[in-house]
Amino acid sequence: MVDGTVDGVPVRMQLAIYGSGTFSNSAGNLAGVLVPLWVVTFGVSGPLVGLIFGARHILPLVLSIHGGALMDRLGTRRVILVFAVINALVPLLFPLLLNVWVAIGLQMIAGLATSMGWIGAQTLIGQVMKGDATPAGRLTLSLRFGHLVGPPLIGMAWDLAGPWGAFGVMSLWGLLEFFAALMLPKPDALDGKPRSRLTGRNLLSRWSDYVAAFRMLAVPAIMFVAMITMLRNAGNTVQHSFYVVYLNDVTGLSGTAIGFLTSFAAVIGGVEALSVGALARRFTPHWLLLVTVIGAAALIAVTPLLGSFVLLAVAMGLRGASLGISPPLMMSILSRAADKDSQGTSVGLRNTANRLTGVVVPISMGALVDLVGIENGFYLTGGLIVTLLFITGWRARGHPEIAAAS
Repeated sequence: MVDGTVDGVPVRMQLAIYGSGTFSNSAGNLAGVLVPLWVVTFGVSGPLVGLIFGARHILPLVLSIHGGALMDRLGTRRVILVFAVINALVPLLFPLLLNVWVAIGLQMIAGLATSMGWIGAQTLIGQVMKGDATPAGRLTLSLRFGHLVGPPLIGMAWDLAGPWGAFGVMSLWGLLEFFAALMLPKPDALDGKPRSRLTGRNLLSRWSDYVAAFRMLAVPAIMFVAMITMLRNAGNTVQHSFYVVYLNDVTGLSGTAIGFLTSFAAVIGGVEALSVGALARRFTPHWLLLVTVIGAAALIAVTPLLGSFVLLAVAMGLRGASLGISPPLMMSILSRAADKDSQGTSVGLRNTANRLTGVVVPISMGALVDLVGIENGFYLTGGLIVTLLFITGWRARGHPEIAAAS
């Protein structure tokens, strides 16, 4: 057993939060390598490929706010445990049920399960650590363990053992999330506040939760984070879909090599995450957030211009550095802008924004690729993302509420 405290929070509790976040969040990175490799074997059209990728974000788009509200109402630990079990079971159905439309359904369920675990970890950063950027940076660093180990492991499992071996690794990942979540404290141990009972009625979605969540967008800092979240994830969605297809199908890179590139970015991002506290003291946090997300989007957009593995690795390293800085800043700004009883709901709102681009970008880029080719698809999609980020920054200038929250 791990004893002691760091920053006034028990180490055991911190490790449970970081572990839950690591194995839930990085499951999406594993799927970002594995599912494209699996889908290429189907020989389907570009728009249908985009739909398979985008399906992972459909249920989180609809249910993230509900999931966040459940965490506020029932307790974060309970919700994480349920979806960790789903994360362990669903991957085994992919190689068993070989059908494109079944794959779309499984992607929807897997995406929801992964999303709920990650929402839970972020909610606990607000509930337990009061939105401090330093522990948020530690959470981001802990994610890099999964990003470092997972993608090469999935790539090698695919190369050596095929679909069953690779999806088996994903199932094991879900089990690790479950065991980490078991270490989390029970709901009333966090703040002494009793949570609602686990009944059918309390599990149902409530319209009032959605109204309260969308009202939060009237807070400038929350609106700013929601927009940055959408556009940051748009670049991530390109990386986890057509980036892999391009490297495997056009440049001929193996699954192992693609996994290495993803992990290299994760390592650099993890190192940079530790510097967030210091950087936030030297630079205005919301402008630092905007600049790093612009850099990350630009670096994925220029992929077809990078003609060698070395250049691809350099670009991914720089992109990883940018991506490592932004999550702690988003978590910190959001948790400070939301009140203490709405931490889960605010994270659910941000995740809804996240998943909106996860649905729209792959389908739109798939259609674009069919029209102009995959290389031009990168340029046009990336250019649009960067342009919208500049517009977001221009609109955010002069808002004292955003500066106060950051």
